[in-house]
Amino acid sequence: MLWKLFFCLAEIQTLTLKSLLYLERYMYLILFNTYLHLEKRDSWQRSFSDWMLQVAAQAGVYELLNQLGFSEFEDLRDSTLCRLRHRWQQQNRHGLPFRGEFI
Repeated sequence: MLWKLFFCLAEIQTLTLKSLLYLERYMYLILFNTYLHLEKRDSWQRSFSDWMLQVAAQAGVYELLNQLGFSEFEDLRDSTLCRLRHRWQQQNRHGLPFRGEFI
């Protein structure tokens, strides 16, 4: 009976991780769309990476990504998955596809 509880908790953890990774990807998609619209007049002379460091970081995007979670369902201070670094580490442990890989 205890093993059922363990597998249930592991499945919840995996599904939460997947949900947060999808939410993170969606945010990057929105950021990339913003980059395309803002940099169009300059013919995209600045790369997306540079734009993220010079514009998006100044707007607090990385702080937002580092506090990502579902606050309606959990206390974000207690959740380790809300941290960007921890999500990436867990992603590798669970064998989930990395950015750019096909699912």
